[in-house]
Amino acid sequence: MLFIKIAIQKILRYFILYILLIGAYPLYAQTTIKGKVVDKETNAPIDNVSVYISNSSNGTRSDAAGNFTLTTRSQGQFELVFSMMGYTIKMVPVNTSQQTDFLNVALSSKSNDLPEVVLRTYIKDGWKVWGKQFLNQFIGSYPLSADCKILNPEVIHFQFKKLDSVLIAFANETILVENKKLGYLLHYDLSEFKYDFINGLIFFQGYPLFEDLKNSESKKVLKKRMEIYEGSVMHFMRSLYTNKLRENNFEIRQMVKTINIGGKPIIIDGNTKYDNSHKVSFEFTSGLLSADSVAYGENENTAALFFKNFLQVTYTKKVAPAYYSRSYNSNSQGIASEITLINKKPLFVYSNGTYYEPTSLLLSGYWGWSEKIGYLLPFDFVPTKY
Repeated sequence: MLFIKIAIQKILRYFILYILLIGAYPLYAQTTIKGKVVDKETNAPIDNVSVYISNSSNGTRSDAAGNFTLTTRSQGQFELVFSMMGYTIKMVPVNTSQQTDFLNVALSSKSNDLPEVVLRTYIKDGWKVWGKQFLNQFIGSYPLSADCKILNPEVIHFQFKKLDSVLIAFANETILVENKKLGYLLHYDLSEFKYDFINGLIFFQGYPLFEDLKNSESKKVLKKRMEIYEGSVMHFMRSLYTNKLRENNFEIRQMVKTINIGGKPIIIDGNTKYDNSHKVSFEFTSGLLSADSVAYGENENTAALFFKNFLQVTYTKKVAPAYYSRSYNSNSQGIASEITLINKKPLFVYSNGTYYEPTSLLLSGYWGWSEKIGYLLPFDFVPTKY
């Protein structure tokens, strides 16, 4: 009976996956989120608080009574962000598969957050010292950085931990990024930024809100957005969700990476610590895989991605920019990236390309270079051919 039960569960999972994958971008009913924002200490309502869905162009502001209403078509789990100058940013997870009650949100004044204030001493004239390095890792190097600039760099501060060779950045206000090539003004609430010089690892996370610039409807901008979208992580996740990897020019293969220590090959993963003195070798452990070999239906609107070691993802429709190929000695056909699951648990993927938990997915190869603010698109982006 145990075998039969397991077999039935597998059939049901594939059946759910089939239902998930029959439509590329299904239309969902709107979800309306209502709530009130108050000061945690005084319980007084706070007006003009920015309330938005992270990594989207969908946001609103609280009124004089602290009330807000936000309507969205986003499905699955997403982050609802509350941002106001003088207050600590608050994120509330929302799952549309569950009933969303009226949200009572209390924001803490930064002046009352003494541990953060005490610990966050920073380098004087830090932007002059570390600004260029920050831009390369946050916005991206050329051509990602073309026509893309931070309008208020004075709000960004730095710490450098010499013992670990780690650069830390934080911002006391929302970072404003003007990206003319993509037609967006990005409001970015930075929550964490770390760059490890020894291991060459960059980690940053935050909550972006997209606002269209005046040139957002120009053919040049719309064409550029589509160019950036094709072959991106968002494009891959949407293709995975709809089981159309091959139709959308993606190829995936299982990969194992090793380093040599004491004459013995050691298999590594996203948690392995090693420096640039170690040569990384790799071998493929599979041929071309289909989407349903690494993904299954978790529920009616969620797919789950799970695999061991690394997955190489190649987008065959275009080649990497010449600058990237020269800088990283890349001569592969198409653009090749690697992904790995740091916490070794399934990654939940939704129809618009969002995935949860985002910090559990480690990118390397082309995506490790390209998936930065300079090429960032909102998850409510709708692809259009030009």
